Amino acid sequence: MRLYNNTDLRKHTMLNDDTGKPLPALIVIATVIKYLKDDLMEFLNDKVAGGIISSDVNWVLTVPAIWNERAKQFMRMAAREAGIDLGHLSLALEPEAASIFCRHSNLRRSTISDNVDISTFLPGTKYIVCDAGGGTVDITVHEVVSDKELKEIDKASGGAWGGTTIDAEFEKLMDTIAGCAVMKSLKEKFMEDYIEFKRSFELKKRDFRNTPTVNLRNISRINDLVEEMTGRSLQDQIQRSVFKDKISQNRDKLSINVDVMESLFGETIQSITCHLSSLLLTHSSIAYIVMVGGFSESTLLQKRVKEAFPGIQVIIPADAGLAVLKGAVMFGHNKRCIISRIARFTYGVQCQTPFDESVHPTNSLRIGRNNRRWAVRSFSKHVEVGQEIPVNQAASQHHYLTRSAQSTISIFASHDKNPLFVDDQGNFLIGEFVVDTENEDSGVYVPYAVEMYFGGTEIQVKALLSNGKETEATFNLPD
Repeated sequence: MRLYNNTDLRKHTMLNDDTGKPLPALIVIATVIKYLKDDLMEFLNDKVAGGIISSDVNWVLTVPAIWNERAKQFMRMAAREAGIDLGHLSLALEPEAASIFCRHSNLRRSTISDNVDISTFLPGTKYIVCDAGGGTVDITVHEVVSDKELKEIDKASGGAWGGTTIDAEFEKLMDTIAGCAVMKSLKEKFMEDYIEFKRSFELKKRDFRNTPTVNLRNISRINDLVEEMTGRSLQDQIQRSVFKDKISQNRDKLSINVDVMESLFGETIQSITCHLSSLLLTHSSIAYIVMVGGFSESTLLQKRVKEAFPGIQVIIPADAGLAVLKGAVMFGHNKRCIISRIARFTYGVQCQTPFDESVHPTNSLRIGRNNRRWAVRSFSKHVEVGQEIPVNQAASQHHYLTRSAQSTISIFASHDKNPLFVDDQGNFLIGEFVVDTENEDSGVYVPYAVEMYFGGTEIQVKALLSNGKETEATFNLPD
C-alpha cells in the first residue's frame, strides 16, 4: 500500500513491519518475488528433464491499475533485484487480467438466476470489473469490441477499500472491548498467536450468513494479556464496554453478534458502492458488474452490492480470488486482448516555449539568443487525462529543437487537463532519458521528435532524430 499513489517513491523508500522495524521497500518486495521465483524454478527442475533456467520463463507481475507510473517502475526494479531479466517480464493490470480471464472462460456460476456468461457478451456490451483485493479496490470499465478483444472506456479508479480495512476495524474492536491496546501487545510478544487469531477472523469474515453470532476461538493468549495490562479479565472488560450485550466470552471462545460483525464492513462497503454508483451514473448503458479478487468472496460485500444496484446483474466467478492470477497467465500469452486504454493522467515533456506575457508569469521568462523570449519549464502536453489511447501505435508525436550535443528529455504527469508548467502543484516527474543528437555545432538547431506509447501497461517513450536514429526511454527511480 505504500506504493499506492506515492508520487515521491524512491529506491530507498522504507517500510515498517508490524512491530515497527524498518527495511527498504525494495528489499522486502524483491525478496518476496525471489522466493516465488525460486520456488517455481525448484518445482519445474524436479519435473522437467534436463532442467530449465529463469530466462526460459516469461514472468508476469500483476499490479493494481490505479497505481501510478513510479509504482510500476518500482515493481520492475524489484523483479530485476529478484533475478528476473526485464526482457522476460511483463506487468499486467489486475482488473484487466481478471476481465481477460472472464472473457475467455465459460463462467456458469453467478449471483443471478439466468447464469450470465461474460464470454458470450456481444460487441458493444459494457461492464464494470470490480477487483476487490486485500489493500485496494481497483475498478475499470470495459467494452467488448470483437473477437474477445476489449477496450477501456473510463480511466482506472478505486481506492484503499480492500479487505484489510475490515481487519483494521476488527483490531479496533478488540482493543475497545479489552480496554487496552491488546492487539499491539499480541503482535509484539506473540506474533504466531497474532497471525493465528487473524487467520481465524479472515475465515469468518468471508462468510457469516445465517448465524446470529460469529465465534472466534483460541483467545487464551489475549485473556492473559488483558489481565496483565488491566488487572481484570477479558470477560470483566467486555461487561464494562458498550458491547456487553453484543459480545461474550465462554472459556477460549469469543462470540460476536452478527450485527457487530457487519458494522465492521460499513464504511468500506459504502465507499465501494458510492464509487460504483458514480460510474453507473456516468455510463448509463452498463448492465453488469463483475466482482473478482479475494475480498469479493465476502458474502456480505456481494449482498450489499446487489442491494445497492437492483437493476444491475452482479457476476461473481467461481474462485473469484484466482481470476487475476489466471487472467495474468492468459495476458502473458496474448497481450493484444486490450486494444485501448483511458489515460489516468495528462502526460508531457518539459520544454521551453515562446514567452507570452498574457499567459506566462515573469519568473518563467528567459532571454535567449537574438533576444528571443522563452518561457522555461513549460509543460508540452502529449496525452490528456481521460483521452482514449491506442495500444498498438504511438499515442502522440511532438517535434522539438535543441542546440545541445546531448539533450535530457524529462517526462511529467499531471492530474490537470492543461498544465502550464511542469512544476505546477500536483505534477510529478516520471523519468528522464538522454538523447545524443551528435550535434557538433552548438549554434545549430537539431530537430527531433518524441513519441509516447501505451502498448504495454507502462509508458514507452522514444526520441527520433532526422537521421533515423532512435532512442528509447528507460526510467529509473531517484535515490
